[in-house]
Amino acid sequence: MTDPLPLTDRQANRLITVLRPGRDLDVAATELGIDLRAVWARARTDTRLAIALAGRDPDVLAERGRTLRADYLRLLALGLCPGRAELILGISGAGAWRGNDPTFAAACDAVSAASPPGGASRVIRLTPQRVARFLEELSQPGTTVIAAAAAIGVTSAAIYQRRGRDEDFAKAMDDAREYARQADPSGQGESDAVLGCAPP
Repeated sequence: MTDPLPLTDRQANRLITVLRPGRDLDVAATELGIDLRAVWARARTDTRLAIALAGRDPDVLAERGRTLRADYLRLLALGLCPGRAELILGISGAGAWRGNDPTFAAACDAVSAASPPGGASRVIRLTPQRVARFLEELSQPGTTVIAAAAAIGVTSAAIYQRRGRDEDFAKAMDDAREYARQADPSGQGESDAVLGCAPP
């Protein structure tokens, strides 16, 4: 038997729409002329479809948080440290997820314990050159601390730790953010606080 043709984006979106009110997958796939093997293949990489197959609406806001948690666990399972996982996902404060959700904390511990041992990963230090680049990034309108930190390869937690112990650095950060605000008088740029990523 030959493999089915892969689902197109249009087919996947139509299937999600049909599944949203709770339709049975077999019936929906038959009505749309979709082979179930193609659905399984697409769901390997299509998070929205996977969520729809789990019986939930992938477009509600709550699913974004669930997706980030799932992606975070996947990266831990691949052997990445929590800080690198945060950088890859562009998030901050995954530790708060652990503190607020004991079940998620247990999942993180279990996944980390089952992941392959990592090699020696070099710590990226906040050299004067990286600090200058961070401040330059932060002075751009709409740039968050998370994004500016990711641009130099460190977590926002490392930035806030440095800010807490270095008054000159804290002032330079404030100056960079003020410069960005003045360059964007409309106030359209996203802030870390709006994203729920303010310092702990």
